[in-house]
Amino acid sequence: MKLRAFLSLFIVTLIFCANASTSFAHTDKSRGYSNLNIKGKTIDYELFLDQIDMLEQFDTNKDKYLDNEELSSQKERIESVLQKDLRIDVDSKPLTMEMLSMELAEKGSTIGVIFKLRITADEAIEQFNLHYNLMFEDAPLHTNVLLVHSGDYFYQNILDTKKKDVQITIAQPESESVLWKYFVLGIEHILTGFDHMLFLLSLVLIASRFKDALKIVTAFTIGHSITLFLVATDRIQVSSHWVEVFIALTICYVAVENIFVQKVKWRWLLTAIFGLIHGMGFAGALTEIGLPKSNLIGTLLSFNLGVETGQFMVLCLLLPLLNWLRRFPWYRKMMISASCLIFVLAFYWLLQRLQ
Repeated sequence: MKLRAFLSLFIVTLIFCANASTSFAHTDKSRGYSNLNIKGKTIDYELFLDQIDMLEQFDTNKDKYLDNEELSSQKERIESVLQKDLRIDVDSKPLTMEMLSMELAEKGSTIGVIFKLRITADEAIEQFNLHYNLMFEDAPLHTNVLLVHSGDYFYQNILDTKKKDVQITIAQPESESVLWKYFVLGIEHILTGFDHMLFLLSLVLIASRFKDALKIVTAFTIGHSITLFLVATDRIQVSSHWVEVFIALTICYVAVENIFVQKVKWRWLLTAIFGLIHGMGFAGALTEIGLPKSNLIGTLLSFNLGVETGQFMVLCLLLPLLNWLRRFPWYRKMMISASCLIFVLAFYWLLQRLQ
């Protein structure tokens, strides 16, 4: 009976995912990244924009994809848009901006365009204003993660339609404040990383005792901590695209196992292995932000501690609720239904990330 129900669900999922790209086209928020590295009189600006935000203006052949030839043929037009809607001022005077390169690239599971820009001033930059008005006309839900590095100085913000202008004053912070920022980033990453959150939920749905849940979560922590450190310190190299694909696969597998298995005696071991994959995903997110070279291990530990704190916050809310629900005879049916829904969502992510 369970197998028949699962096969029916699988067919429905395939139909849903086949039509999802048109059903959800541009209703979700898109995200870009602005990574600024300041050295003396120069700002090296790496700008990433989701290709979906650029299709309206630059998809000349209307095939819903951009390619490098399409971009290069419109270089002057693209530069004009950047000059108009992206500006850095010092003492109310706009600085000179030069586009060094642009090419299609992946960030996590998102395909987009990376622009490498160089902005120069007459003297060392200590304070500047950033004006960002890119993509908002065609994509009002667009946001851009702003990251600024200058030596050990680190600044982060989110740019959107309500915050297009920010003023940044460069100062060498105390090492404790840098560690605190990375700790907060770790919490934010786990709380906004919906695939990791869904994986955690599917892991503990089947655990009948608090002891089992604790063993599973500890195994996950050990697994992802190992690969977070190995990837973030360049001990091993991985493809962020395939990491995102395998993360979706781990969620699919656990959801299916919840439907057919009632005991979790060895789930902690499986979770440790899957944790290795999720740790690579954490490292990919941290690489996008960047790590200060002067205290690499300290910032890695702070970020990882933030991830664990965010995870602990979620479980403190989730586990008591699940323990209360397990007292009802219909819990098993509810758990199977929840696992089916988790599988549908994870399988949709899987197909998206394979494209």
